[in-house]
Amino acid sequence: MLTLYRFSQRLARTELFVAGSFMAFIFLLLIINIITRLNNIPIYWIDEAAVTAMVWMALLAAAAGIHYRTTIAMTLLKDRLSQSAQYRLDLCVDALLMLFFTVFLALLIMIFEPYQLIVKHRLDWAAFSSTEFNFIYEEPTMTLGIKKFWTWLILPIFAVSGLIHSLANWCHTMTLLRQEHSHVSN
Repeated sequence: MLTLYRFSQRLARTELFVAGSFMAFIFLLLIINIITRLNNIPIYWIDEAAVTAMVWMALLAAAAGIHYRTTIAMTLLKDRLSQSAQYRLDLCVDALLMLFFTVFLALLIMIFEPYQLIVKHRLDWAAFSSTEFNFIYEEPTMTLGIKKFWTWLILPIFAVSGLIHSLANWCHTMTLLRQEHSHVSN
């Protein structure tokens, strides 16, 4: 269980680094956008790139926030509970997060259909689209000119990452609860 929690820590640090890099990239894009628009030579794809980078940044930071338990929370009830009850409440929250991310991941698998794409169509996007009537791999972005699924890949990344973090937190809290019970019984 400790190994999973350490992996979750490393993953969260990586997510925060990448999210910070996206923030710097967004800042650079916005500066370029301001300069080019002031000179009447706007670059239209910058807006879409900045929005995409902002979504990636937000979801990576949100996943890291789950690990660090720094997400927005109402602590009115939790602050009034004993340490043991707080651990139990954390376990409930983590279990609900695991349920959410499991359902979210299942829905994403239904949308992305990786089995159909990889096994049945051997990564042939055109054959996949025409057979399955799922154009997720064919539809281009408006101004960037890349396939939209590249920008949407943050969703399964977020789902897997959130599931890892909530599972690691659940295991870690369970360990803390067991330690508290062993101290109380001794």
